[in-house]
Amino acid sequence: MKYLILLHSHPEPWGHPVEEFTPEFAALSAEERERHFAAFEALLGRLHEKGELVSGEPLGDPAKASLYEYESGAAKKSAGPYSATKDHLAGFFLIEAKDQARADEIAVEFASPGQTVELRPIWTGAV
Repeated sequence: MKYLILLHSHPEPWGHPVEEFTPEFAALSAEERERHFAAFEALLGRLHEKGELVSGEPLGDPAKASLYEYESGAAKKSAGPYSATKDHLAGFFLIEAKDQARADEIAVEFASPGQTVELRPIWTGAV
């Protein structure tokens, strides 16, 4: 099964890796930050070797987003971001896991200070 791991964060200013721009991550010691990045690189390597990492991309500044809403019979464009909340979608990883339990094991490893991780199955059409 395929799953999407969505990374939500609130960096100020917006930048990547988003952790470096959050107060939660900045509060860590230099050693803790180095360990975090090393563990993340190792995670991506393991997932790639196992064929579980399909793809992933960071997303740009939500302030530069455009919204398209269907209204009165036509699509209308407006400036982003989509939400006025503090957190925004910062990036995603598409993974392939044998089951929900394995997807949960993978998703928990993506959590880091200043980010929230959302795991969502790719819809297969089955109810």
